Amino acid sequence: MYEFRALLDRFWVTRAEDRELYFSLKRALPDFRRLVNELLGWNLVVNEAVVKLEKVPPRTMPWMGIQSFQEPLDYCLLCAVLLFLADLDDGAPFLLSSLTQAVETFLSEVQPVDWTRFPHRKSLVRVLQYAQETGLVLVYDGNSTLFGNDQNQEVLYENTGLSRHFPVHFGRDIMECRSIEDFEAFSWEGDETEQRRRRIYRQLALAPGLYCSDQTQSDYDYIKNQRGYVNKNLDQFLNGELHLYKNGVFFLLSAGENCGMLYPGTRALSDVARLLCAQLREQIVQGVYPRRVDDTVLLSRREFCHEIERCRARCGNGWGSQLRACSLEHICQELTAYMAGWMFLEELDGDILLYPAVGKLVGSYPASYQNESGEVEDDGPLEDE
Repeated sequence: MYEFRALLDRFWVTRAEDRELYFSLKRALPDFRRLVNELLGWNLVVNEAVVKLEKVPPRTMPWMGIQSFQEPLDYCLLCAVLLFLADLDDGAPFLLSSLTQAVETFLSEVQPVDWTRFPHRKSLVRVLQYAQETGLVLVYDGNSTLFGNDQNQEVLYENTGLSRHFPVHFGRDIMECRSIEDFEAFSWEGDETEQRRRRIYRQLALAPGLYCSDQTQSDYDYIKNQRGYVNKNLDQFLNGELHLYKNGVFFLLSAGENCGMLYPGTRALSDVARLLCAQLREQIVQGVYPRRVDDTVLLSRREFCHEIERCRARCGNGWGSQLRACSLEHICQELTAYMAGWMFLEELDGDILLYPAVGKLVGSYPASYQNESGEVEDDGPLEDE
């Protein structure tokens, strides 16, 4: 169902930004209310300005943050900006100088800011750009990015009124929460069977998959026993197929379907990850790195970087020019974070734990990719295996 995938893909759909999709969603609401309320247990916000699906994950993962944010300060500033906007009327104009003064006051006892410091100004610029992209504010005159170089820059904004719909509605007091686990616990109150069902559907809807482990054994058994039912529900709204293995479950979208971030994607790191996975699978099959009982493989960080170095030596002339120019250390950092986000691996203290997906999602260059001299003949895509 296109409408549900649109809600899953976007933070929200506003009437002002996409009027046609907004009304299409409102008409289609009866078709997917059961999925949202019963199977996922998410809150659906519908009013005259916005339709928003509050996509609370079963558990937090590193990639679930705001991608453009770089520091914890960015999130503190966003909260302060939301507090400032909450005090304004819909459509009210305001100046950047008024906003910066209010932010200083809000954060004075939590995370003091100093606009004479370049990192603090750049942090606010990232937040303001995000506020513009999501529709929290409109810019009438000026440029937010210039504040990064000059704290005296002035910009005229308008409050759209969407800020009141931005926070998640937990339905209870959150002042006693002190950790991420405290917020996660809100989702798992009540009937145990209902909790498990919602946890499973949330995991398969938001994450690349679900691995079988001591902590997830009951969830895996539920999917195994209810495979046809789970697949039917997900296929109806997302158009894909459930793949069940002895060590995990994955819901893969049908060919041509797009929803959220996809793997493999268009980034050069996506190609490199598939090449590296193919090489790691070869090494594991040959017994260089032994598999554990749960089909995971433990490598030291040094061994993992060594495999990346070998992969670059074998296939590096086919990588993008920017990636070829990077140092090995930088490539290791970028690739590790990217693969961790897609549940290929987990970073442990000094080690890298490879998950079974490493052996399933691999790729290689076409046989005709290189000529005898080893130079690249063309930029043909990777071939999936």
